Amino acid sequence: MSEQGANGQVGKKSPHRPSRRQEIVDAAIRVFAAKSFSDASIQDVALESEVVPSAVYYHFAGKDELFELAMRRVLDMVNEVVAHVRAQEDAATRDPSLEDVIVAVWGWVEAHPNEARLLHYHLPGATAEASTLRREFEEAHVQRAFDYLPPSPTPPTKRAAALEHASHSLSTRTLIELLMTIHALRLGEGPLSKHASKTLSRAVVAVGERIVVG
Repeated sequence: MSEQGANGQVGKKSPHRPSRRQEIVDAAIRVFAAKSFSDASIQDVALESEVVPSAVYYHFAGKDELFELAMRRVLDMVNEVVAHVRAQEDAATRDPSLEDVIVAVWGWVEAHPNEARLLHYHLPGATAEASTLRREFEEAHVQRAFDYLPPSPTPPTKRAAALEHASHSLSTRTLIELLMTIHALRLGEGPLSKHASKTLSRAVVAVGERIVVG
């Protein structure tokens, strides 16, 4: 909301408060979720956060930095969802569950439509830093997915182990891309938006387990 000055008039928010930086990033998420990276502007973000454009530049170098920070915020939120699920599994002393992770992220997408649109609608190459963030995100989850594999009954040979590692890495990357595509198709008026959420999520879990676990 706008702030009231000493003369009783309502104007733009003060740009210099430390909390204003956070508010501007939140506004940037909403703007980039509604528009493409190329179509969105600093003016759009300023209007959404109820500050003047110079206030945005006071905190950020420009649109590229804002987009990268918005993307980082969203990826961090997804990572926190996954970490929470895995922490609960560790506390229950049971093996990590791919199903629990997929369902938790599924719920996050439904509860955070703006963040989900930003993550699933924008090309990873919008900026160089955004591409790096996407690669790091995928690499982290590829490595975590090894925890979902059942233990090998016999120690594999070096060659067999290398083949197994490559096969699992490929299957996990395939699953990540599949999930990103499915989430994008079910947002808004997408072609999967008419499907019942629970039915679709169960189907995704079944396919995901076949891809990764076999």
